[in-house]
Amino acid sequence: MRFAKTLLPLLTGLVLAFGTLQSDAKQGVQLMDGIKSALAAAKPVRGNVVDREMFNGKPLLVVFFASW
Repeated sequence: MRFAKTLLPLLTGLVLAFGTLQSDAKQGVQLMDGIKSALAAAKPVRGNVVDREMFNGKPLLVVFFASW
């Protein structure tokens, strides 16, 4: 029982540590200034225009979903 209580957290920590290292090894995505300005100037599909002041002092979560 004591062995299991020690082994499980150790293995969990190793999995999390190596998973984090692998995710950092991938190439990052960067938005260039031209792309940012084009996205900010795009007409909304529906609803009000979104501007920076709308998000001041608020957390923002952006989720992109792609299915291939």
